[in-house]
Amino acid sequence: MKSKVFLTAGLIVFAGACRAQSEIRVAVVNPTQILRVQESIELDWADIQKRLADLKPDETAVLDASTRQPLRTQVLQIDGRTTLLFQTDLQPGQKKEFILLKRPEGMTEPDSPARTYCRFIPERKDDFGWENDKAAYRMYGPALEYETITNGIDAWGKCVPYPVIDKFIRDYNEKQIPYHYDHGEGGDFYKVGNTLGCGGLAPFVDGKVCLPRNFVQWKILANGPLRSVFELTYRPWQAGPYTVSEVKRISIDLGSNLSRIECTYSCSQTDTLPLAAGIVLRETSQQTWKVPQGIAYWLPTDFISGHMGCGVVFGAGWAVEPTEADGHLLLTLSHKIAKPVVYYAGSCWDKNEQFNTFEKWQQYLKTFKQRLDNPVAVEWLP
Repeated sequence: MKSKVFLTAGLIVFAGACRAQSEIRVAVVNPTQILRVQESIELDWADIQKRLADLKPDETAVLDASTRQPLRTQVLQIDGRTTLLFQTDLQPGQKKEFILLKRPEGMTEPDSPARTYCRFIPERKDDFGWENDKAAYRMYGPALEYETITNGIDAWGKCVPYPVIDKFIRDYNEKQIPYHYDHGEGGDFYKVGNTLGCGGLAPFVDGKVCLPRNFVQWKILANGPLRSVFELTYRPWQAGPYTVSEVKRISIDLGSNLSRIECTYSCSQTDTLPLAAGIVLRETSQQTWKVPQGIAYWLPTDFISGHMGCGVVFGAGWAVEPTEADGHLLLTLSHKIAKPVVYYAGSCWDKNEQFNTFEKWQQYLKTFKQRLDNPVAVEWLP
């Protein structure tokens, strides 16, 4: 019996002997007793090719094995490595199977306005912005150094799933509509100043955060729909007795309030740097939260009523110490610069019902760390 493809209400359903097509099966297992929503599954293309040599990355479809529904995918080619990315929800302890095969003629992946996105914004004083369906962020470039010198992270609130950075900047430039106020989709209600902002990282010497100047180079490595990845390069700067340079790689996945931040330092004077990742504290709030590898802060928004939450999380194995110093809530560490520092930072806005209290933001960060420390297992099936 030949395989057939039927189109029913925009959904592609496969009937017949699907095994007639070359395909491979893979299972993912949730090792925790927590619900994992929009879990990112990344498969190394070398592992796929071992099992289906003729399959090409841009022709690959991923189906939920139980429903035969195609999933949204993204091919990543970074650092000479090709991977295939898709997302799924996993119930506590669930094992879920997927099918990989060449995309049948006429089949299209599910589409959605929700996506990740990043870009350099020269028309807004060399900002670099990135976002997903949950939040938006930016870092400051050289054109803003007359006002703000920092590698701190600026957090924007969002209450819509689609990208807003371009719209906010365009409306400001063309219509003088300020993006510091909510016009129904969100906005920039957080002030960074010359600080770490909402989750930046910098050398921490003699009790002081030693900020670099603003980034001088940028590079986009991937740009959605499920993950966006980019790099920012900082010129050497003085941090106490050390002359330090940095390349910062940031990625954001669809569905996550936190970005993955990977910082690679260079310094000829030492192989160990004192560092701190953190959140600037304001006089308007004393609401902080500290655990061994995580911190959070809850503060009133600037310009409008409401609150925003900021958070920083390190994974298992990182020896970090929560503290307050130099006007920041910090996680400090002494780091061997032979390897990058990897951590996660992000924000929430209480206009989103999911985070209308500080306690809900704390619980999100606790669950995020559980997921981070207990990754899903991948099993290739015969």
